[in-house]
Amino acid sequence: MKLSVYPVYSLLTPQSLEGAAALVIDTLRMTSVAAVALGNGCAGLRVVCEVEQARALARETGALLGGERQALRIAGFDFSNSPLEYTAEKLRGRRLVMTTSNGTRAIQAALGALEVYLGCLMNASAAARALEGRDALAIVLAGTGGRFSLEDAVTAGAVIARLGPGCELDDMALAALCLYERARGDMHAFLSPTAHYRKLARLGFSGDLRLCLTEDAAPCLPRLCGDGWFRAAGAAAQAPEKQNPAD
Repeated sequence: MKLSVYPVYSLLTPQSLEGAAALVIDTLRMTSVAAVALGNGCAGLRVVCEVEQARALARETGALLGGERQALRIAGFDFSNSPLEYTAEKLRGRRLVMTTSNGTRAIQAALGALEVYLGCLMNASAAARALEGRDALAIVLAGTGGRFSLEDAVTAGAVIARLGPGCELDDMALAALCLYERARGDMHAFLSPTAHYRKLARLGFSGDLRLCLTEDAAPCLPRLCGDGWFRAAGAAAQAPEKQNPAD
């Protein structure tokens, strides 16, 4: 497998995704929300970039609304971008439309890939199992405000560490793997000085940080379907109850 990591989604070109599957990572917090929501029975997730797009699509489809601006809930939305809100009681059998500052834009940038999956630390093993054996894989990091975010690179490294031998890693993939090896002993100690971690902690989202930085806590892997909705891929949709932490 030829494996490339893109430290911010703005670096993608059409050639970047040619013949490749894509794994989009926004650990804090959009792709973590996706893993929890679909693992808790959400019938489908659609992502858009703009607030009014989200509202219009929700009216059209009867879906719930989730997302954030400046890390906080958007007025009139059902959910913020906190994975702890996305419980089975609220979501089972319902569809969800999301817009966020970074993650949904990174996903839109990756739509030219052969397949698109959403990764986070909570589903790193599921992502590696699903993507094993692809000819080419592009791991796309959402970043924050158009800039690199360390937690996304650490997550990319967690997935790479779980892939079998025979991967041809580019330099950014090698760097991500090294960062993960440094961080894995204590994710919070490693990431607590970073800008996004500090912002979420300051806003009172310490529970989100604990959950989002727990490896394999929500092993549902969101996969883009032909109708434009993300749904749980394969057996990951049948996660045990204890592994649906926001339920």
